[in-house]
Amino acid sequence: MRLAIIIIFIAVFFWLANLKVLLLTRDWPIILIFFGAINLFVFPKYSKKKVIENLEKGKITPEEALKRLERLS
Repeated sequence: MRLAIIIIFIAVFFWLANLKVLLLTRDWPIILIFFGAINLFVFPKYSKKKVIENLEKGKITPEEALKRLERLS
C-alpha cells in the first residue's frame, strides 16, 4: 500500500513536469521534503493502534509497548 502511494505521487510529479507546471530541475527539493513529511506523519513506524494490537497478540511485552508509546508522544 505504501509503495503504491509513493509511486502514484512520483507519477503525478512527472506528469506535472511534462505539463510544465513543475520544473524538476528547480523543484526537486520540494519533492524530497514532501515525501519525508509523508513518511513522518502519514506512515509512522509504530502507530498507537499497531502497538496495542501487538501487545494484545502477545508479540511484544508491556514494557516494550510502553517504550514505543512514549516514543510516539
